[in-house]
Amino acid sequence: MATSTGLVQQVNLFDGGACVYVGPAPTSAEVLIVRFDAVDSTSTLGFKRAMLGLLVRAQVAGYSVSLNHGDADSVITSVETVPANISPIGLAIHGDFYTVSGADIPNDATLVFDSAALTVTVTPDVVRPQFVFVAQLPSSIPLGRNTVHLQGAGWATDAVPIDVSDGPRTTVRTLFSGDPKSEPYGIDFVANPAIARADGSGFYADPALTDRPGFQGAVRFCLDNILRSTEDVLRQSNMDAHVRFVAVFDATVAVSDSSALASEDPPNIIETRRDKLNDFMGGYFERPDVVYVLTGSTTFTRASAWFTTDDANRPGTAFTYDGVNRTHGLFQSTPGSAAVPTSATGLTAFHEFGHAASDFNDGMVVDLYVDGLGAGFVVNKKARAKSTDPVPANFATYQGTTYASDPNRDSLGYPNTWTSYHPQLIDPTRPNMMDNYWLATNPANPRTCRLDRLTYAWYSDRLRAKIFR
Repeated sequence: MATSTGLVQQVNLFDGGACVYVGPAPTSAEVLIVRFDAVDSTSTLGFKRAMLGLLVRAQVAGYSVSLNHGDADSVITSVETVPANISPIGLAIHGDFYTVSGADIPNDATLVFDSAALTVTVTPDVVRPQFVFVAQLPSSIPLGRNTVHLQGAGWATDAVPIDVSDGPRTTVRTLFSGDPKSEPYGIDFVANPAIARADGSGFYADPALTDRPGFQGAVRFCLDNILRSTEDVLRQSNMDAHVRFVAVFDATVAVSDSSALASEDPPNIIETRRDKLNDFMGGYFERPDVVYVLTGSTTFTRASAWFTTDDANRPGTAFTYDGVNRTHGLFQSTPGSAAVPTSATGLTAFHEFGHAASDFNDGMVVDLYVDGLGAGFVVNKKARAKSTDPVPANFATYQGTTYASDPNRDSLGYPNTWTSYHPQLIDPTRPNMMDNYWLATNPANPRTCRLDRLTYAWYSDRLRAKIFR
């Protein structure tokens, strides 16, 4: 038995069968035959027709096939499609998001689009081992049939066929599908349709829905922030390969109470209306664990976040903190959420994720750049009785391990009037990412900030429990 592999260049029907031209190019194709014989049974004829149908579809789609045939003849006995080692996610549309998934993708990977007219190389905005992401597919890529492959230094993937169009851009775009299960851990990005006025007088349209490029740039910023900053709590052990990422931009949504996903908080804070999120996202068949509400407001430009509320009626993973039994809920009853301006910079998106992915009841991760504690269980901050009391050597015991306190608040120092104090940092040379990350030095880059040791351990367990639920 012999095997021939390649693209289906041509299929010519004749009385009693078809000639199939298979190879890398029309001029170097091998000619094989699908033959219908008078003695063929009904089932054999059905099988041969199915083979021919698959070959015609492979020709139209541009996918490679593997054909088995006799050593001494050219009669095809079976057909298989040849799987590629990358997979484009969704349609290729000028100006829209574009993602290609794969495995073990190196950091220097680029996208190469080949057509009959020219070759266009595109540098992705975000590269992870499991996907490359482009915020806006360039219009320089020719319309119609192309092939796309990834390449880096001494490395390249298979080329797969795609059809490039000029629109319309999608309303709901899966950027990466995550684990193939009914409820993968999800992080969604939504262009906010409307904003609720602080005085309760009504709602007005968010400028985000009139600036599609600004929204897509903000999604790029958020993805890059949470997946490629120094802090690796979400991507450790390639954990983000199991996370679903989706973007929603629906310019047809009218201004209303139900579509106002953000509200004003004077003087300049924008915050999510968390109780609206499940219904709104459910309208697009999404139930994310964390929602980024991206706003184009030019007056309320300070980001904020609300914690998740875990679903206490569904399974959870137990843990102990200072001897108290608690639970990481595996599912949400209200998603964690962050209102982030499309103009955000620094470590804003990741800092807000640090709040949003924690839980109202069994562990809030709070800001460290302000003094004091509110009600409820806080993971990453405690308070002394008086500001003159020494910072305790030990901060807390989590899962049987005792974690030290940070006696100095890294290089920032605790103000003399503060009673609150923090856990020991992973990197004592720069602020905690939940603290004032803008004051990072050596280098002066907010994105080099990390968590403290306790919160990192707590979040590692929490995210792992949810992502692998």
